[in-house]
Amino acid sequence: MIQILPRYLRSRFLGLFFFCLLSVVVLFLVVDLVENLDQFIDKKVSWKIVLVYYLYFLPYTIVLVLPVATLMASVFSVGNLAKHNEIVAMKSLGYSLYRVIITLLGVGFIMSILSFIMAEGFVAQTNRKKEEMGRIYLSGLQPTISSRLQDLEIQEPPDKIITIGYYDGETQTAFRVKVETFQNYKLISRVDASSMYWDGHAWVIPNGYKREFEGETERAFSFYEPETYHFQFNPKELLLAQVKPDEMSFQELRWFVKRVRQSGGEVYRWMTELHLRIAFPLSNVIIVLFSVPLAYNRRKKNTAVGIGISLAVCFFYFGLVKMGQTLGQSGSVHPIIGAWLGNIIMIMGGVINLAKTRK
Repeated sequence: MIQILPRYLRSRFLGLFFFCLLSVVVLFLVVDLVENLDQFIDKKVSWKIVLVYYLYFLPYTIVLVLPVATLMASVFSVGNLAKHNEIVAMKSLGYSLYRVIITLLGVGFIMSILSFIMAEGFVAQTNRKKEEMGRIYLSGLQPTISSRLQDLEIQEPPDKIITIGYYDGETQTAFRVKVETFQNYKLISRVDASSMYWDGHAWVIPNGYKREFEGETERAFSFYEPETYHFQFNPKELLLAQVKPDEMSFQELRWFVKRVRQSGGEVYRWMTELHLRIAFPLSNVIIVLFSVPLAYNRRKKNTAVGIGISLAVCFFYFGLVKMGQTLGQSGSVHPIIGAWLGNIIMIMGGVINLAKTRK
């Protein structure tokens, strides 16, 4: 009997979870469609384009509302069990509140893993395509060519700055290249070349013009033998120069933060976003810990009260996440604290609820 109860509890939870997830996703997409509908009509966008646009929007929406669906499923599934006295029957069989929470925490942990995998496997790519379609069909801008870049300036630690006039990602060749080397903030050498290409392992300048500075003297000469440069960026990373950090995957964003830090730039914003990539998926676990004790002993709770509790907790949690994100990005608190602030407070609230709940 004890083995049957976890399966029964999981089945009740998952049934409500998928229903809530579908409902919230549809509501979210409909609200966004209504908001953008006049623009689609003004731009005379076909329904097929609109459909593709929202198919690209779907993975991000699912990841965003997963905690909401988890919260609603927890409140409704446990609340219905309490309402129909099934909780009392479970207690009589030795299935306590702790075992209920452990069972649902396991499901929430699986949801967190799936959320992270979806965010890394789909959301970054689909967000880029959605933003590109928005540029074309909503803003009326010309499409960007992802494999071709212009006017790049890259700071190469510890002492170089590389300027590229034009980069062709298809041939992995840069044109109008300038490599400047500094020492104690003074320019000591400069290389000007018409091209630079990637040979699979390093960047190669086939020929060019070099100038070396020492004090007030300058030595300038041309070179015709290929010179190899082991810069820290490769062609794939170079293409990230045109991608917004919000549209990067976890690994791409981590590389971006590393480059910004090496160049001496401000990293609070991007460090906060990086840690949120882990903190936000784990909210599916933390919300279970917070919400299950709320519904465990409420036998007279009706659907309206369940919806009210869910909405209140959702607004509270997302408000905490946004506040922590803002504090982290501004540097008021450490980025890790900012990213995890919502989860930390929810864990504390969950522990307090658990301690006060009648077992």
